[in-house]
Amino acid sequence: MKLAFIMRKITKTFYDNSSVLGECALINTRRIYYLSMIAIPLRIINIFLFTINKSYDTLTLKAWSKGIIASHLVLLVFMIGFLLVTHRLKNRIQPNKTMFLLQYIVVVVIMASGIAIVTFDQLVTTNITPVLLISIITGTIFLIRPITSFILFATSYMTYYYLIALTITNQQILLSNRVNGITAIGIGFLLSLILWHYNYINITQKRCIEMQQKKLEQMAYYDSLTDLPNRRLYEKLIKQEISLMQRYGHETVLIILDIDNFKKINDTYGHPVGDDILRQLADLLKSNVRDSDTVFRFGGEEFIILMPQTSLEGGYAFADRLRKLIMDKTFSIGPITVQITSSFGITSMDDTNSQNLEGYYHLADRALYLAKQRGKNRVEIVCGKAD
Repeated sequence: MKLAFIMRKITKTFYDNSSVLGECALINTRRIYYLSMIAIPLRIINIFLFTINKSYDTLTLKAWSKGIIASHLVLLVFMIGFLLVTHRLKNRIQPNKTMFLLQYIVVVVIMASGIAIVTFDQLVTTNITPVLLISIITGTIFLIRPITSFILFATSYMTYYYLIALTITNQQILLSNRVNGITAIGIGFLLSLILWHYNYINITQKRCIEMQQKKLEQMAYYDSLTDLPNRRLYEKLIKQEISLMQRYGHETVLIILDIDNFKKINDTYGHPVGDDILRQLADLLKSNVRDSDTVFRFGGEEFIILMPQTSLEGGYAFADRLRKLIMDKTFSIGPITVQITSSFGITSMDDTNSQNLEGYYHLADRALYLAKQRGKNRVEIVCGKAD
């Protein structure tokens, strides 16, 4: 039972991580950019130091120096390419296929360069420090999914295992370096697992917090029945619109609409039917306004439409068209069909009027009152000083 639980945990660690791959690709791309900036001058310095050294007096030393210079030169070329590619990608906020592919190419190139350098080093020394360094660099810099990380590190070790045999003739040293190589690459893999787990938890927790914030914002600024912005968001957006009007001098129209005789509908069919009509009306309003307009549910059966950069004539024509759409629509709730009418009150907001947002509402509300008084199912306009 305990073994099965452990196996499930291991399986989850290795495979249940795909949800964060996009964020990890973005992070890796930025890290590749900064790593390239550091690696390029270091490679140039290494090539320069090996080139100016003239003490290669044997064939073995000459082969060693040429191999090391070639390894650093190839890595330099790749790093310059990585820098150019990531310079264009590092500021993206969404990952693309290039990012996903690039991160693995970089890891393969870095691991291969370290193994190549160690292989040439065996001509003059038994040191395998480069393999340890690239393992630590790969494990601590790149966020790699555990199953992919295992494949990369295992493949790297097998490559290392066979390549060092080409330059080591002493079987005891070969065995020692192969054993030490397991330790070096194992450390890198362990660091990779720790880094991945930490970032996986961090990213998922961040997502959870963002989702909670969105839920809180939805609850604070949106009506739960219709999903329309509520009165609180109306007050926030209309303040912004007043500021924009003052800055640019354009005209904005405020429309209030109210369902006629809505109480009678609730009394006749019940509140669930009334709620469904409100939802359907909200959908109708949303589908018929411009992208720049905002529809609010102000409370009860009252809705507000804010129409920036709209003339009073244009607002009136829109409201009358909307009135006709509502009048002609049949609202179906199960076997029940209901037809409704609405009254509209309109006012103009402009930079010559008062800056009192409540005043604009009262003007539109006064127009709505006139529409109700004059027979309902009509559009009325009231303009004046919003005080």
